[in-house]
Amino acid sequence: MNHRTIARPIALGAVALALALAAGAPDAHAGRGGSFARIRSATQHGNPDAIVAELEKAENIPCTSACMTFVLELLDHDSYAVRDAAAWWFARRPAQMVEVTERALDRLASGSSVEVRSAADALARVGHPRVVPQLAAAIARSGLSDEARAHAVRALGKIGHLSANPALAQAMGDGSAEVRREAIQAWTRILRQSGADPVVALVTDADVSVRRAAAQVVGRFPAAAARASLEGVVVSDPDPAVRRNAAWALGRIGDPASRAALTAASEDASSLVRMTARAALRHLR
Repeated sequence: MNHRTIARPIALGAVALALALAAGAPDAHAGRGGSFARIRSATQHGNPDAIVAELEKAENIPCTSACMTFVLELLDHDSYAVRDAAAWWFARRPAQMVEVTERALDRLASGSSVEVRSAADALARVGHPRVVPQLAAAIARSGLSDEARAHAVRALGKIGHLSANPALAQAMGDGSAEVRREAIQAWTRILRQSGADPVVALVTDADVSVRRAAAQVVGRFPAAAARASLEGVVVSDPDPAVRRNAAWALGRIGDPASRAALTAASEDASSLVRMTARAALRHLR
């Protein structure tokens, strides 16, 4: 899985909204001009973008058993985008959605790492909050790859139910930075989420991408318990993106006790850190 650099915190709300809309809405041409033959042709050519486009166009086509079997196999495609689009396609077919869900749950319980990864991706689209316990159990399964556990965590975020919080909090203590980072990001996708206490400890994580994400999230909610850790990293973390995110988070928390740390950060070697720290100082109570 590619490590994604955390976007500038100030733009977080707009970015999150855009991503949510993109994840939940099909292409503007969805349901128009699609056919099984075109899905099969795109798959033979092997371009993931083309396969996704044809699946979207074929949203409402009548589909034979051969067609259903073919799209079912796409749930195991090497490309995450294709797997996600295939699951989206099944999510619009209630009868088949039940079959896909049952197949995915069986794989979560006893499948290989690749099967668990694909099952989690399917459940992220067709799953219901009632599958949260099975996804949580998969995250805790021994012998699974970091990727498989990370995708199970991602699915919890996409389902977005508060009942996932205990599993996400536990995943934040996982030995894999990939899993911890996914858990932080999934935490923000939970509907009616409040607070970010489990994220606080990760502000000083050993992995830079985890620290970037954690500093951003504790500022988003904001979590006053993270103030001391943020004050430390804003002046000492070797990564300028972490320092910038920490400065932004301290401004969001708004405690005047952070003035000394933010004043020091306003003279940082990075212009982004300096600018963010100076803006944060104006938000202290």
